[in-house]
Amino acid sequence: MTKAKRIDREAGRAYWMMSLPAFLVYLLVMAFPIALSVVLSVSNYSGGKMFGGEAWGFAGFGQYARIVQDPWFWNALKNNFYIVLISVFGQLPLGFIFAYIIYRRIVKWPGFWQGILYLPNIISIIVVGLLWQSIFSPNGPIAELVNLSARHQFEIKLVAVLGSQGHLNLGDDALSRIIALGGPQAANMFTNPVPELRDLIAGYQPNQYSQLLNDLTNLFVTRWTPDFLNQKNVAMLPVLFVILWMYTGMYLILFLANMQKIDTQIIESARIDGANEAQVMRHIILPALSGTIVNSAILAISGSLSSFALIFALTGGGPSRITEILSIYMYNNAFLGRPNFPLANAIALITVVISMLLILVTKAFESRYGGKEE
Repeated sequence: MTKAKRIDREAGRAYWMMSLPAFLVYLLVMAFPIALSVVLSVSNYSGGKMFGGEAWGFAGFGQYARIVQDPWFWNALKNNFYIVLISVFGQLPLGFIFAYIIYRRIVKWPGFWQGILYLPNIISIIVVGLLWQSIFSPNGPIAELVNLSARHQFEIKLVAVLGSQGHLNLGDDALSRIIALGGPQAANMFTNPVPELRDLIAGYQPNQYSQLLNDLTNLFVTRWTPDFLNQKNVAMLPVLFVILWMYTGMYLILFLANMQKIDTQIIESARIDGANEAQVMRHIILPALSGTIVNSAILAISGSLSSFALIFALTGGGPSRITEILSIYMYNNAFLGRPNFPLANAIALITVVISMLLILVTKAFESRYGGKEE
């Protein structure tokens, strides 16, 4: 055996000795679970004989047919695509723009803004979910601000009718105007609105004018409730806003770190030659970060399809499942009620396939239109 062959064999042996542990770990934590999930998705597994179920057996692809016929699957898939869109076309552009502003020091105190924008990423996901759940709750600050504004506007109109001095001997015209301020629900409170409202106001003394204003406001102003998570057309809007708010800072850090690797002399030369900020961004920064942008898009897509904790903490899937996504749809079938492990594994595999297809589309788009990162 020649010396060169012996060196190649020793190098090959060393390579396998170094890589084999990592390869075995990969098989254990990645390949084996995926293979097991495929097997479970086409089986009749219900816990095995140990848990009172029947023996394992091949059950065919009935679970996949059941999934595509379930309207809640399509609802979850639609919600997931909303998250993908807000991640790819919301978080990435905003993260890039904020990173560019900080990198070019267009704003003062760039370190401060970098910390503020990244802050949501260091807070526990569960804490963020519960925090925004309280903000969007019927008794949260949004509801309180809207209701305070509505009460204030009503009191201004009511004072215009009653007068600032609090004269409580009102004619029929003034009483009708007060009822009109309350809208149809105010008129429906009384059998005979004008006489009954006159009797109600007669029970107050002039020195109780403020109390009268407060009581009439409580009576006639309908309390607004931000029931976002139960309204089909807008239920996902607060969820998408929270996702945009929380993860934009992460992409800011990714883009900013890669911008700092660009030779500043190139940018300064372009500025001397008359390039403005938009031209610097388009012709220097974007081509240099094309690979980072694609990798960030892949990260956003895979994270969007596997997201669970934030949305579960924020909505729990929603009381009527309106905001349910694929991971929560899978969780509900695997662990709530009577578990259906084959169905849950089929959902997981469909999610993986969709994620891979979107990533392949992203890579193909980058290969065709993207620049080359130096």
